[in-house]
Amino acid sequence: MNRRNIVVILCDQLRADFLPAYGCQAVATPNIDKLAAMGTVFDNAITQSTVCAPARACMMTGRFVSDHGVWTNDVPFRDGLEYLPQLMNDLGYNTGAFGKLHHYPGKDSKGFATVHQMEEGRLGEQEEYLEWLRERHPAVKKIWNAQNGVFDFPEQEYYEHWIASKAIKFIENAKVKNEKPFLAWVSFQGPHTPLDPPAEAKGSVDPALLPKPIIADNKPLSPVVRYRQAFDGTLGIPGNKIMENRLLYTETIATIDHQIGRLLDSLTSLGILENTTIIFSADHGDLLGDFHLNAKGPFPYQAQLSIPLIVSNHPHVQRGIRSLSLAGNIDIPGTILDIAGSKRSIGISRSLIDLSAEKPIYIREVIFSEFCDSIKTVFDGKYKYSYYPFAGVGELYDIQEDPKEICNLAEKTGYETVELQMLKHIIDFGIISKGVRIEAHDFVPEQQTGLAKKYPRYLEEFPIAYPLSGQKHLEALARENLSNDYNEFCKGKKLVAHYGCYWE
Repeated sequence: MNRRNIVVILCDQLRADFLPAYGCQAVATPNIDKLAAMGTVFDNAITQSTVCAPARACMMTGRFVSDHGVWTNDVPFRDGLEYLPQLMNDLGYNTGAFGKLHHYPGKDSKGFATVHQMEEGRLGEQEEYLEWLRERHPAVKKIWNAQNGVFDFPEQEYYEHWIASKAIKFIENAKVKNEKPFLAWVSFQGPHTPLDPPAEAKGSVDPALLPKPIIADNKPLSPVVRYRQAFDGTLGIPGNKIMENRLLYTETIATIDHQIGRLLDSLTSLGILENTTIIFSADHGDLLGDFHLNAKGPFPYQAQLSIPLIVSNHPHVQRGIRSLSLAGNIDIPGTILDIAGSKRSIGISRSLIDLSAEKPIYIREVIFSEFCDSIKTVFDGKYKYSYYPFAGVGELYDIQEDPKEICNLAEKTGYETVELQMLKHIIDFGIISKGVRIEAHDFVPEQQTGLAKKYPRYLEEFPIAYPLSGQKHLEALARENLSNDYNEFCKGKKLVAHYGCYWE
């Protein structure tokens, strides 16, 4: 059987609730809707970081921000990591990346064999799209070219069209050679600012049906939110300007959907759609005026945390269903390796093929997100808790009962147990991120069970030191009616340090 081709389609700063697949009625996105109809839509997907580069680093490594080291934009990865593109090259895939990668340094693709980047001007005169545009318009001086929220040139010269065209050419070449399956990483720039959709997008959105911002002026806010509102100057943005931005944002979504349609048409015309699985997602969302905030930051709100996540056109993925499984964009690399037929893992990433099953193999109890060390967030599908380290401030919301996040339940009577449990989860994820270090003889069954729920493949990176060292220890445990086989996992594995082993 032929190995499946894989196309990853990413948007930048796309919040889920501005898509029809997630309930928005203001715009038509027939091609994203098609992906949803051919696969599983994850309703409880969140980003692992609401900053561009850190979130994208999670997708390259399958690791949390506190692990991979890209804690903010323009910061390099730590040493010693494995990267998804390199692993896919090793598996015999033809790999290509198109559009925004946002790694540091800027030209570092982490191993994609074919690369055509569009990095928002970070590459300066090395921006390939800028060079291409200048060939058509020699007077162009910068990568952004718009007047009054409209791109200066026809849609065929818009950067999203250029990104899609590069990906289509790669797919066509892969089909002609027909030697290897391919991984195409198609990463659109929008709907991130500058909010400059082409003129062809005008009229694609019904302004009357656009979601309105959540204001909640009487809501007590954390110190970080208050300071951000102040120095970003977002408190004074008038309502009509917020809605204008939302209109441009949604017109950009319509434009991207058109480019996704071109990709799907190409796969269909080449006769390879049937053997191609498509993953659609985003790095993070956008506040777009909610709580008088714009873009993203160290905030707990769903507008920037909740991301679209769709796994489409795979024989083991149910079609046209919605999953409540807790998932994140950190799961994209593990999913890709699974689709490619690899049994190896990458970081803590889990396969969405497993999570989309009628009875998921792994049921997460909670999922984690972080913005630098400014805020740590855990979400269990009902409650979402965010803690601001060192400020001693937390925010707790019942997302099912209070989806607009108006009522902060932290430190409220009756929610003490919930908040305490969420804080325990945050501590656990912090330990997982730095690497779990427990002497094997102290790694008791209760800890093994708890760790496995958050990190099922922990043994692949668990250093084994000081396992139970003799028969007398086993007998002593048995006399106290305690388990004495909980170090069996140590057998046959390399030991970091030991006093002798009970099996020797």
